[in-house]
Amino acid sequence: MSRLYATMLCLVLLAGCTAAQQQRAKNDVNDVVIVAQIKAKIAAVDTATLSLVNVDVNHGAVTLTGQVHSASERIKVDTAARSVSGITRFDDRIIVNPKAPTAEEIASDLALQAKVKTALTAQTGVNALKVQVSAHGGVVLLEGTVPSKAVHQVVIETTRDVQGVRRVIDRLHLERP
Repeated sequence: MSRLYATMLCLVLLAGCTAAQQQRAKNDVNDVVIVAQIKAKIAAVDTATLSLVNVDVNHGAVTLTGQVHSASERIKVDTAARSVSGITRFDDRIIVNPKAPTAEEIASDLALQAKVKTALTAQTGVNALKVQVSAHGGVVLLEGTVPSKAVHQVVIETTRDVQGVRRVIDRLHLERP
């Protein structure tokens, strides 16, 4: 249904275009639809895998890259992606990496990241929008800018005080006046 709708919308919008422009636009729309359908299929296998696998489609030719935790997960992702209609060629370049994060690890990292961001937002003088936070396995990376050494110290201490933080990597810079 969505593919039909997208195609019809494309045709209406392109009524004034040349045949080559119309075909190119139709291919682009079809590629976007294929990407969306493949990502939905991958999410059905494991939502965390979406952050580890990249889907590229060019004129119906699909290329999967990235990594998964196990061979069985790779097979499930490959099978799910191949089930999408409209694919003209399929290239699976996903590698199996037993050290790739699992769904639980990714969820834990995202939860820790959110806890740190929330703690920073609660601090007076800290513009949390200027501090980017990422986490992996209890290690929190802080990047961005702070207005002063005092605020820098507050950000570091606040982050260290969050439950689950094992280590802080400080890549914060002082704002230039």
